[in-house]
Amino acid sequence: MNAAKRMEGRGVSSRGKITGGVLLLVAVAALGLIAKTSTSTRADIRLDEHLATLRTPLFTLVAKAATLAAQAEVGLVAAVVVPAVLWLLRRRRDALLTACVMVGALAIAFAVKTLVAEHRPPRRLWLIPPDNAMSFPSGHTTVAAAAALLLGMLVRGGLRPVAMVAGVIFAGVVAIARMYLGVHYLLDVVGGCLAAVSAALLVSGFLDLPRIRRGLEDVGTPAAGRHHAGRTSRVDTGPR
Repeated sequence: MNAAKRMEGRGVSSRGKITGGVLLLVAVAALGLIAKTSTSTRADIRLDEHLATLRTPLFTLVAKAATLAAQAEVGLVAAVVVPAVLWLLRRRRDALLTACVMVGALAIAFAVKTLVAEHRPPRRLWLIPPDNAMSFPSGHTTVAAAAALLLGMLVRGGLRPVAMVAGVIFAGVVAIARMYLGVHYLLDVVGGCLAAVSAALLVSGFLDLPRIRRGLEDVGTPAAGRHHAGRTSRVDTGPR
């Protein structure tokens, strides 16, 4: 009975995550429509112009380095290499979580980017050429935010707080860098962060569904062990 209650509670929690992920996904799309309004655009341009006054060779170097570290290609490579390592370490749920969160976040960002089709900031603000013509949400910030979330979910023990702080700093630097370089607005980077959180909620909620969790546990259990567990379960459920 206690085990059943635990599984039921876990199911409610997973459904809550999925619901939250869907709501955030809707919020990202709505924020994209707000980002296209003239009022929002004027405010965002003023912020980018202010950041442009702070440009120095050192800040520009850091901003470009942050951009390189958070490219979509880097995220996709991480979505293959890191899960492969985790799978070999028998952390199968974490392996699927990593791959699906990173790929899912990028997929959400691309879909919303195509749907919203917001223009980039004025060319006069660019320090580097943008990857494409569409601005909302920021793909680089999406990758950085997804990486930060994964650090918090994957690292265990006493190092978790350090990993979380490092992830937040990395995501924050990338977000500011994209505005500093003049290729994104404030709402673009906010949208990128929300896209990553939405993907993390959806994926973790799905993986926490009781049936999915049991399937992952079975994958990590040898066939003989599953057979023995099944026999034990049948014996235990007999009359006493």
